[in-house]
Amino acid sequence: MDYDLIIIGSGAAGLTAGIYASRYQLKNAIIGDLVGGLTTEAHKIYNWPGDPGISGFELTKKMADHVMESEGEIITDQVLEVEPVVDGSFVIKTKSGKNITCKKVLFTSGTKHRKLNLPREEELLGKGVAYCATCDGPFFKGRKVIMVGGGNSVISAALYLADLASEVFVICRGESLKGEPVWRDELIKRSNVKVLYNTNVVGLVGEEKLEAVTLDTPFSGSNELTAEGLFVEIGLIPQTELFKKLGGETDQFGYIKVQTDMSTTVKNVYAAGDSTDSSNNFHQIVTACSEGAIAADAIYKSMNVK
Repeated sequence: MDYDLIIIGSGAAGLTAGIYASRYQLKNAIIGDLVGGLTTEAHKIYNWPGDPGISGFELTKKMADHVMESEGEIITDQVLEVEPVVDGSFVIKTKSGKNITCKKVLFTSGTKHRKLNLPREEELLGKGVAYCATCDGPFFKGRKVIMVGGGNSVISAALYLADLASEVFVICRGESLKGEPVWRDELIKRSNVKVLYNTNVVGLVGEEKLEAVTLDTPFSGSNELTAEGLFVEIGLIPQTELFKKLGGETDQFGYIKVQTDMSTTVKNVYAAGDSTDSSNNFHQIVTACSEGAIAADAIYKSMNVK
């Protein structure tokens, strides 16, 4: 057997689980194609205990360094298949061709960006359409940009872009922004930010690059709003495809159902972080870390390691 535990996903939950698993002297490895996951895209995190303002990249780098200092292992790869074995163990097959055996599996696969699913959205990706303000924002310095969304993620990203872009239009389908009041008030104060409520983006205009978006509600007498950039912040989708292939149970939204010890409906399989229905569906970095720690503890206890 290669490992006691394989952790699939290298975001905050997976990195925390790896730290705890190593301290419990479980032979473990974290497998993920991006160390830090979506957290690396966060421009600033203001609610991480002990640090009132830290970038997502910096925070997850610290976590990854902690994993290595704990003599853990991080494998940069993509898991393609989790194959059950008769004895209750698993074979993990990766994109690079590895076949890794393990006794327990912990899914910390997180989420991916939800898309607008509009015609030409894929073709214009990287040509004006983006899903990460921190990654692509600097390319739009001094330019006019549009953001779509109504929660904390769009507010945080809009505040960041307001320091770079000449104008920022936030397209909100509801009657108000749903983010934290402090952030929301700060955004509304910005002189170069305009929020359009009860409005949806229903089309993209441009051949070689984005030139404008089509709105379902006119603004300044037109249904077209010109811009060089469109940042989509409309929520996330849990990445649970591999878990579902094992026959695992998810809720109506696709999140993995877990018990209080992070165990799932599949024997010897656990889950933690943003892809689960735990922590009252409060998907935060701090709750992801908590779930990762709980899962590692439960796995250790289940193996009766002395």
